[in-house]
Amino acid sequence: MTHIKGAARLVRNRDRMSSLADLVEQTLSAARARQWPAHRMHFAALREALDAQLAPGEEDLRIRLDTLNAATPGQDPEGYLAELEQLVRLLGERGMPLVEVRERCATLDLRGLQPPEPIVRIFEALERAPGDPLRAILPHEPVPLYGLLRERGFQCRGGPRADGGYEVLIERS
Repeated sequence: MTHIKGAARLVRNRDRMSSLADLVEQTLSAARARQWPAHRMHFAALREALDAQLAPGEEDLRIRLDTLNAATPGQDPEGYLAELEQLVRLLGERGMPLVEVRERCATLDLRGLQPPEPIVRIFEALERAPGDPLRAILPHEPVPLYGLLRERGFQCRGGPRADGGYEVLIERS
């Protein structure tokens, strides 16, 4: 499976540090608000960050970035936004947590807990709200959790965080 190298690595954006997730969120927000000059600025920063981090086998993402860069969003805003959201979904499938979901789901920060407490708390939260997405922040990649989630009908994706932790988004399959 391909993935974005260092998806949570920090990149320079206009004299402040922004994560890729922040750049995606800023780009989407400006496009949804039809603020095209701001969107272009954010998209340029996002494209630069992704160009530096895409693996050689991820030409499909480079092509999407080039297509979006060449587009005139004001002429077909709905079509442009659909293409931009598709790019964000592809990034999520390749390991970058989706910012949209992050805003609408419960978050558990499980760093500092000893095993098996993080997994116990994740399953307790999923039992309380089985249809809702859950974001878990852990000290490391929770490899043992993946099989347990699949057995119970859940899927997850995630990636490393800038602070050294690991973020996982869990949803019903």
